[in-house]
Amino acid sequence: MLKENETSLAHRLNGKLHRLFVVLILAFVVVSGFQPVMNNVDIGWHVAQGRWMVQHGAIYRQDVLDYPNLGHAVIDEYPLFQVMLYLAWSLGWWGPCLLTAVAYAVLFGVLLKAGHTLGLQNSSLLALAIGLMPLFLQVAVPLRPHLATYLGVVVLGVFLLRHREATSWTTFWPMAVLQIAWTNSHSGFVLGPLMVGLFGAEMVVRQGIKGKSLPWATILTWGGAFLLILLVCFVNPYGTARFYPPFYQDRLESIRAYVGEMEPLAGGAATFYTGLTLIAATVVALTMFFRRGAVSFSFLLLAILFYVETISAKKAWPTFGLFVPLLVLSSGTFASSSSPLRKASGWWNVLGHAAVLVPLAMAVMTRLDGISDVSLKVLWQEYDRGRSELSWEATAWMKTHGVTGRLFHRSEDGGILQQEGYDHGETFGDTGFGKFDEAFIHENGLVGERPALLLRYLQTYQPDTVVCGTFCYQWPWYLKMNGWRLIFYSPNSSVWTRSDLRNDLPTVTDEEVARTFDHDVATYGLPTDFRLYGRNILALNSLGLENFAFDKLKALPEAMHHAPWYWEAARILCFQSPRFSPIHRNELLHEAEQMSDNGVTAEFRAWCADGVGDTDEAVRILEGIPQNQLGNYGAELLLRIYLKRQQPEALALARRMDCFDLRNGRHWQYLAEAEERAGHPKEAARAWEKAVFYYPDDEEILDGAASFAEQFKSVALSQALVASSKVYGER
Repeated sequence: MLKENETSLAHRLNGKLHRLFVVLILAFVVVSGFQPVMNNVDIGWHVAQGRWMVQHGAIYRQDVLDYPNLGHAVIDEYPLFQVMLYLAWSLGWWGPCLLTAVAYAVLFGVLLKAGHTLGLQNSSLLALAIGLMPLFLQVAVPLRPHLATYLGVVVLGVFLLRHREATSWTTFWPMAVLQIAWTNSHSGFVLGPLMVGLFGAEMVVRQGIKGKSLPWATILTWGGAFLLILLVCFVNPYGTARFYPPFYQDRLESIRAYVGEMEPLAGGAATFYTGLTLIAATVVALTMFFRRGAVSFSFLLLAILFYVETISAKKAWPTFGLFVPLLVLSSGTFASSSSPLRKASGWWNVLGHAAVLVPLAMAVMTRLDGISDVSLKVLWQEYDRGRSELSWEATAWMKTHGVTGRLFHRSEDGGILQQEGYDHGETFGDTGFGKFDEAFIHENGLVGERPALLLRYLQTYQPDTVVCGTFCYQWPWYLKMNGWRLIFYSPNSSVWTRSDLRNDLPTVTDEEVARTFDHDVATYGLPTDFRLYGRNILALNSLGLENFAFDKLKALPEAMHHAPWYWEAARILCFQSPRFSPIHRNELLHEAEQMSDNGVTAEFRAWCADGVGDTDEAVRILEGIPQNQLGNYGAELLLRIYLKRQQPEALALARRMDCFDLRNGRHWQYLAEAEERAGHPKEAARAWEKAVFYYPDDEEILDGAASFAEQFKSVALSQALVASSKVYGER
C-alpha cells in the first residue's frame, strides 16, 4: 500500500511539474521575443524589400536597392516573410517583437500539443528534449526567415506522425498549403518533400514487413503525398528557378567564405554544443529504451545528416535541435501496443522534470531581472544607446542632416540604411547575398576582409559618403590617407565625405572624438558586449589616436585583460596597419609575459617573438598550444616559419583546414608552396588560385602565382590572374 501511495504521489507531482514546464517554456519564448529583434545585421533589407512589394503591388524580381547591382534579375527567396515582416515593422517597435513571440509560441505549442495527443503529456524526456531547443535555436538570431523552416519542420513532422496510417494522399492537403507558404518564405522548403518522401518510404517498409507482402495501397498513398508536396513547391513566382538558391548558390565558395553562419562553431562554443549533443542523444536513447527501440528511422536519419552538417556550418544546429523532440515524439508514436513498455520509476520522471525546470526558471528570471546582460531591460538600454553592430546613430544623423547620394559601407550596414529610407539605389550592398552573383558576393566579402582595397573601391564606385560601423575599424586610416573628412563620430559608427562635398558640415576633430568616446563610457559605462568596445579601440587607433587607444585598452578592468578578445585586439593593434609603436607593443608584451594564463596570450607572444626575429621562441610557444586550439593567425605564423626553415611538418600543417579561415589567402599561398616543394604541381596550382581569389591585392601572392603559372604552364591559374586584374587592377 505504501508503495502504491508513493507511486500515486510521484505521478501527481510529475503531472503538476509538467504543467509548470509548459507554462515556463512558453513564458520564456514569448518574453524572449520582446528583445530588440531588429538589432540584427541581416534583417533590414527584408523590411526594405517587403515595403517595395507592398508599395508596388508586385513581386521583387530585380535589384532596386544596391547601385552596383541595379536592374539585375533576382530570385527573392522570402517574399511572404518579407511582406509579413514589413507589415509588423510598420506597427512600431513592438510589431516585430510580437511576430517573433507568436511564431515561437506556435513552434513550441505544436510540440507540446503533440506530446499530449501522442500519449507523452507527462514525459520528462519530452520536456528535456523541448527544453534543449532554445539552446540549439540561439545559434541564430531569433527573427529571420529561418523561422519559416523551423515551423515547417515541426508542423510537418508532427503531422506525419499523427497521420502515419493515412489511407489517402488527399489527407495531406493542409500540408500542401503549409508547403506553399514555406516555399515562399525560406529556401529550407526543400526539406518538406524530403521529409515526406523519407517518412513515406519508412511507412512502406514497415507495412511491408508487417504484412509480408508489397503494400500497394501504402505505396500509392505515400507516393501521392510526396508528389503533392513536391508539386506545390512550384507554386511560387519563379517556377523551377526557385530551386536554384538551395541547390546551387548556398554551395558557392564565396557564400561559405563570407557568410558567418556557413562557418563551423569554434572554441568554447564548439565544446558546449558537443556536450549538448551528447545530452540530446542520451534523451533520445533513453526514450527508445523505454519504448523498446521504437523511433522514426527517417527522422533519425535526418537528425544524423543535420548533425554532420553542423560540423562544417553552424546554421544547421537549430534544425538539428528541432529533430530531438520529434524523435522523442516518434518513439511514443511507434511504440508497439503488443509489447509491454519499460517503465521508469515515477520519481525518476520527477527528477527529469526538475532537471529542466530549474535552469528554465532561472532563464525566465534572468530575462526579467533587469540586471543581467541578457535581460530585456539591459538589452533595450544598450540598443537605445547605439551599442550595436549596426550604425544606428550614424543613420539617424544622416537623415537629420539630409545626407544623400551614393553610400559606401560594409554589407552588414546595407540593411539598416535601406530599412531607414535609403532604398532608392543609394546603398552599395547588403547581406542578402542570395540575390547577387558570385562575383559581387566576392566583392562584398573582400571589402570587409581586405581594407587596403577600400581606396580601389572608392575610385571605382565614386560614392559621396562612407558609413563605418563597428566592423570597419580599420577603414578610417585609409579614408584619412585619401583625404576624406570625418563629419560624424560615435563610438560605434562614423560618417565620412569627400573633401569637396558638404562644406556646411564641419570636420570632427581628434579632440571631439576623444570627448565623445569618454562621454559615452562615463555616461553609460562599458558595453555589455565587450567585442564592441574592442572594435571601438581599434577604430580609435585607425583614426590616428594611438596613445588614446592604448590608454583605453590598458585602463580596462583587470579581469578583461585575461579575455581572449583583449589579446586578439592587441595582436591587431601591433601587427596590422596602422600598427602600434614598438614602445606600446613592448608594454603589452611585458604584460603578457607577467600573466599566469599563458594560453590566452600565446599567439600574441609568438607574433611579438617573430617580430624581433626570435623564431625559435615563436615556434616553442605555438607548438605548445594544443592542436585543436591553434587559431587562424597562430597557425599562419607557424606555417610561415616551417616553410622558411623547410621543415617537413609544413605540408601536414598546411593541409589542415580546421585551424585556418577559408578566406585566409596567406594560408592558400603557403599550402601552394608546400605542395610545390612536395612535388605536387596540380595541388599547388589549385591552392595558388585560391590565394589569388582571396587576396587579389597582395603583391607577394600575385608575384608568386605568376611565377608558378609561367614555370608550370598553368592555364587555369593564368586565367585567374587575368580575371582578377580586370576587377582589382593591374599590379
